[in-house]
Amino acid sequence: MSSEKPGAAFILSLVGGLFVLLGGIVTAVIGAAFTLFIGGIGGILGVLGIVWGVLILVFASRLNSDPGSHSTSGALIIVFSVLSWVGAIGGFFIGFLLGLIGGILAITWNPQAQQPMQPMQPAAPVSAVQPGMKYCASCGAQMSASAGFCPKCGAKQF
Repeated sequence: MSSEKPGAAFILSLVGGLFVLLGGIVTAVIGAAFTLFIGGIGGILGVLGIVWGVLILVFASRLNSDPGSHSTSGALIIVFSVLSWVGAIGGFFIGFLLGLIGGILAITWNPQAQQPMQPMQPAAPVSAVQPGMKYCASCGAQMSASAGFCPKCGAKQF
């Protein structure tokens, strides 16, 4: 298994989850204050917002600890980010947006695409060029300077 992790998806989802959690806490406190007890509708919605925030944080952590489950974790981060509108005011919109982007990045993360590109080697070192010889522009094969076509790949030479 690769040691690479979807870092950007993890960070965005983690910060988004913190905003949703904060939105849930604010909603719970304000809702409880207006209804004078935590059992009121505002307090219950706030508790739901806290739950959504905690679940986003859990799946962001899972994304970091088990990159193989990136699609499932990303999908669940998106679901709970959307649900954050109920009870957490969407994490002040910032939490929703960061969770949504983080979840999408998690789903589309491809560890093979992150491998560094290898620099291309020159077709022939300049010191190896022999008088009266040239190299094919298509495949790099050595040929005589008067050749009209490459003997290796058949490309027309100019």
